[in-house]
Amino acid sequence: MMQQYHRLKAEAGDALLFYRMGDFFELFFEDAKIAASCLDIALTRRGDEVPMCGVPCHAAESYLARLIRAGHRVAIAEQTESPAEARKARGSKALVDRAIVRLVTPGTLTEDTLLESGSANWLAAVGRAGDDCAIAACDISTGRFELVACTAQELAAELARLGPAEVIGGEPLAGIDARWGHEGFDSVAGERALKRRFGLADLDGLGSPGHAELAAAGGLLAYLDATQRDATAFLGLPRRVQRSAYMAIDAATRVSLEICRTAEGTVAGSLLGEIDRCVTAAGRRLLGSDLAAPLTDRTAIEDRLDLVAWFHEEPIRRDRVRSALRSLPDLGRALGRLVAGRGGPRDLASLRDGLGGAAELGRNLGAQALRPRLLEALLPALGGHEALTDAFGRALVASPPLDAAKGGFIAEGFDPELDMLRNASSDGRRAIAELEGRYRESTGVSALKIRHNAVLGYHVEVPARHADKLLAADSGFTHRQTMAGAVRFNSPALHEEASRVLEAGGYALSLEQAHLQRLTEAAVAEAGPISATADALARIDVAAALAERAAEGGWVRPSLHDTPCLEIEAGRHPVVERALSRSGERFVANDCCLGPTDRLWLITGPNMGGKSTFLRQVALIALLAQAGSFVPAARAKVGLVDRLFSRVGASDNLARGRSTFMVEMVETAAILAQATERSLVILDEIGRGTSTYDGLAIAWAVVEAMHDEAKARTLFATHYHELTRLAGRLPCLSLHNVRAREWKGDLVLLHEVAEGAADRSYGIAVARLAGLPPTVVARAKSVLAKLEAGRDATGGIAAGLDDLPLFAAAKSPEPEADLLAEALGGIDPDALTPREALEALYRLKALAQPSP
Repeated sequence: MMQQYHRLKAEAGDALLFYRMGDFFELFFEDAKIAASCLDIALTRRGDEVPMCGVPCHAAESYLARLIRAGHRVAIAEQTESPAEARKARGSKALVDRAIVRLVTPGTLTEDTLLESGSANWLAAVGRAGDDCAIAACDISTGRFELVACTAQELAAELARLGPAEVIGGEPLAGIDARWGHEGFDSVAGERALKRRFGLADLDGLGSPGHAELAAAGGLLAYLDATQRDATAFLGLPRRVQRSAYMAIDAATRVSLEICRTAEGTVAGSLLGEIDRCVTAAGRRLLGSDLAAPLTDRTAIEDRLDLVAWFHEEPIRRDRVRSALRSLPDLGRALGRLVAGRGGPRDLASLRDGLGGAAELGRNLGAQALRPRLLEALLPALGGHEALTDAFGRALVASPPLDAAKGGFIAEGFDPELDMLRNASSDGRRAIAELEGRYRESTGVSALKIRHNAVLGYHVEVPARHADKLLAADSGFTHRQTMAGAVRFNSPALHEEASRVLEAGGYALSLEQAHLQRLTEAAVAEAGPISATADALARIDVAAALAERAAEGGWVRPSLHDTPCLEIEAGRHPVVERALSRSGERFVANDCCLGPTDRLWLITGPNMGGKSTFLRQVALIALLAQAGSFVPAARAKVGLVDRLFSRVGASDNLARGRSTFMVEMVETAAILAQATERSLVILDEIGRGTSTYDGLAIAWAVVEAMHDEAKARTLFATHYHELTRLAGRLPCLSLHNVRAREWKGDLVLLHEVAEGAADRSYGIAVARLAGLPPTVVARAKSVLAKLEAGRDATGGIAAGLDDLPLFAAAKSPEPEADLLAEALGGIDPDALTPREALEALYRLKALAQPSP
């Protein structure tokens, strides 16, 4: 047995091996140690040397889910024959044959218990051909299959859009986290695999994928073959995704804006979690996909908005549609399990109910007047399954059991032969019940019972104290088993009736399994149209859900334009607004107007004043608009955005050896390299992670570059008030601030965005609000006064700016000695950090140098 185990373990590689032994999956050696720790189950030993643990087969899925979530892959080794078959074929001591029937990985799940119902489960394969790169991605739980051609620099952003559960590849690529070293990543092999998989003579109908796309597809299909073994993964025809069709959003921006997940990885608290009003799991998955990839095609966006508006304007219509959708099962995932050979009668019933409900919804929607164009395109997909739903309706009981192995899912009247066998089995069970009564009477043992188990089959059981009556030679009973409190027997009459019951029941069960196979084949044959129905229902659910959210929050339909403009009146941040409403607070709405003459806003103001929230809400409003949603504003005019960038907040990336400042610089460099005139960029506190002079210099240069070179619509928040001087030489830069007031010594944050620069940063006032001890606050005020006096005496940072040609001004000459004395008088050595002391020393040295 251990030789067999080691052979299968070598085949499984780095996957944990679930080795079937009777009613348990056992794990041995290092696999056992890993699983026991992850699953919190007992680690035992076989003999004295072999660590082992196990999980019951009937509960295996729950354990698999925990292992997969922990990042492990699991190979399932099943018994491929029964012990009786093994003995018959190879003798009484023959070992039962086992084989790996499936490799369970994060990207190849189909079971409901292993998946998040509201999230797609992507498997992504990264391919390369020369300098070209591509991604082949699939979700085998629903059949979605995409091919995306991109550059090496765009790979990370595309993977971030998909958010795959698993990424695989051939040769490693720098900066991409994946499982490398897989086979099949070859364009020639990929072309052959696609043709074979979909029965195609050529790939012209797929848009003639490039070599990198074919290589990625080849690797993906090879991986599916290796993991699914004899099962068939559900895949629709691959759809080529054009990068230009979607707003480009890099990974850092997604994290910053918390679009589909928060920084902690949860849906709750993200934009998706806040706006989701979908009533189906498929709708929830589609909404997440829409937010992850907002459109750039104005006509397609308007079509989505028209459908949202159609539901928004008629609340009764919207409620009826949402009520109908709420009762429908998840068609896509039920179909995926059936195609993969892991489905059952309940999945067939889901298709029956879902397709029937879709047809009824289609008839109701088709009767509505003035239907929008997108709805017209969706309606045909809702019907056309009458023959299939009729067959399923006649064949299946109303609520099939979960376990198909026990039968009972084929409806009475569907198959006369099956009905006859069931009647025979039922008659036999009635006969056995009558026999039990006769045996009680003849033996005088009222506690006598006829029972059934998997080992003995039907048998007579009596309490041990009455066993002597049945053990008598003339009793007609044959002893079978003695237990602590009971004794079991057989009898000729019971054996005869039991044989009839078991024979009829076995035939009936075989007949039901044959019907299940035929019904499954009928469903798989219609996989494409059924998948289209599931997609249409999801799109309708998303539109109705967005209309519901808009009605709740007073959201408006955005006006879309091809020119690079962005005008928002009374805009709000949807997540922050909802959080404030829960505590009874009101969100302060703000306007924003980015156009040709003021496309770069420089925003100053205190910490906690709302700068970051304002930046994010503007970005989210543009994103929502292009995803096809109404937006949280009184009015919104959105010029289509090709790329969205956010550099708001950062943290260390210690795993890659990057400090906060380094992360900030890398992200800023990416923005400067990729932003275009059609992009939208939000930048917050650029340069704050280094010295004052370095940070100001970097921020200054970035503002100039965004204005003069990228020319993108930009919101730039900063505490460097010296940057406001740039308004004098950058014609498209305008100054704005978040308002604050001090009242009786307290700081009042108004959260209002107004024109002009802030008068100061109110940093010490904010520190007091944060709870800094009064003695520390008082000391900070004292130090600030001295620093400001020193700055005024030496010119400080402002003097450095005045040295620039643009800001140079005539000054009355002063003796260097007087300047040096005043500068020294403004320095408090006890208040300086080592860095500040070094900077002060350099300033003093500069003052001491004789003028040229």
